[in-house]
Amino acid sequence: MTALLQPTPDGFLRDGEPHLVISGAIHYFRVHPEQWRDRLRRLVAMGCNTVETYVAWNVHQPVRGVTTFEGIADLGRFLDIAAEEGLDAIVRPGPYICAEWENGGFPGWILADRNLRLRNRNAPTSSWSMPGSTS
Repeated sequence: MTALLQPTPDGFLRDGEPHLVISGAIHYFRVHPEQWRDRLRRLVAMGCNTVETYVAWNVHQPVRGVTTFEGIADLGRFLDIAAEEGLDAIVRPGPYICAEWENGGFPGWILADRNLRLRNRNAPTSSWSMPGSTS
């Protein structure tokens, strides 16, 4: 079920009715996948209608050139379960995440480029590039 949120000066409308986003955070990569549904149900029981989660680059690309969305990295499954439980989602992709997470979510292999300064506007070097980039 897809619903459109319409921003207004006073908040949001959903299907023409006022809608208050009540969100709680669950970082799927910190919870065993078999516990996702239980944790999301607890969020609903607390009165939330939205789950917020980061996307940690190092979880999905632990090795340069290898990308995974399986097991604990199955973001699609996590979001599907959230929808089944009646939750909207706020998805916060990196590359940097402020989640008290190792290297802010940057994969360790990226540190091999000693000229790269993290959390800066570096032009990609020949030694690395993000997936999908043309550099």
